[in-house]
Amino acid sequence: MTGTAASASTAPESGFTLIELLVYVSFTVVILAIIGGMLISSVGTERDVRSTTEATNLGQLISRSVQSGVRNASQVSLQNIDATQFLVARTAGSAASVVWACEAWFYTPAAGGSLYTKRTSPASLIAPPAADDLTSWIKLGDGVSANGAAVFGGINGRITVDLNVAAGTQASVSVNTTASPRTLATVGAPCL
Repeated sequence: MTGTAASASTAPESGFTLIELLVYVSFTVVILAIIGGMLISSVGTERDVRSTTEATNLGQLISRSVQSGVRNASQVSLQNIDATQFLVARTAGSAASVVWACEAWFYTPAAGGSLYTKRTSPASLIAPPAADDLTSWIKLGDGVSANGAAVFGGINGRITVDLNVAAGTQASVSVNTTASPRTLATVGAPCL
């Protein structure tokens, strides 16, 4: 029997020692910390890119809306009312016979700056809205501010759009464009 006991005590042990386990766990923690840091960094970068993209898209939406309305306009009027701006255009529709519509944009710097739009077809008068009467207007976006003296400007029959759109923690996105009416001023149903 002593032969059996002797052979059991000299047999190689299987498994890990405590030091080996500590080294493996430490190595795993370091790897997980590196991967976690990369994941947190990529999530932050994705958030920043998304907010900048949303601001860029809003700036392009506003720019296209104003350009489309002004380019098809026969009459354009820009009014500065206190700190707000009111831009109105009498535009031609795309039907076989010309159908006139009125399109307006309203900028208010209140609550971080917002831009609204409204369209009536057939053409009928659009009045500047009161601060609490924007329910019939479509909000194009928030976080809009003037890049210079004003969001809308009028120079030599052209309308300029010069604004910044907030992009969260990133730098604001600047939009600067100019649109000119393609048609001559004509007499028709008033928008202004």
